[in-house]
Amino acid sequence: MGSYRDRYEPMCETSEEGERLFTRESIQMTSFDIGERILSLFGYQTLTNVVFRLRVDSHALSAVIDGDELPSAEMLLGIQKLTGASIDWILTGRGRQFLHTEEPMIRPPQTLPPPARPRRKPCEAIYVVEIPTVS
Repeated sequence: MGSYRDRYEPMCETSEEGERLFTRESIQMTSFDIGERILSLFGYQTLTNVVFRLRVDSHALSAVIDGDELPSAEMLLGIQKLTGASIDWILTGRGRQFLHTEEPMIRPPQTLPPPARPRRKPCEAIYVVEIPTVS
């Protein structure tokens, strides 16, 4: 009798019993390529900065970049939101790299107006008085 995974693994219509759609080796190569594409999207940013911007666990991101794991849906959506990259391109390397939208995915930070200076009361007349020196 086969394992639980073998008995209940979904198959496509043309698959034979126990046949897998992808070999473990092809998944590892694909996941390594995904990690490289993710790194290319963030340029020369440090991993710490990427982790902070994506709000993900540093171990999870490192595992994806090293090709040990595939990115979660949450991570993919975060990358898309920050960079405007196509999830299809991230996963397969095919198609357009960036989504073409009217509005940029990352809005530039709004510039804050300079801090308001406290209003001073207008000065009354200023008098200059010379004080004689004693010699």
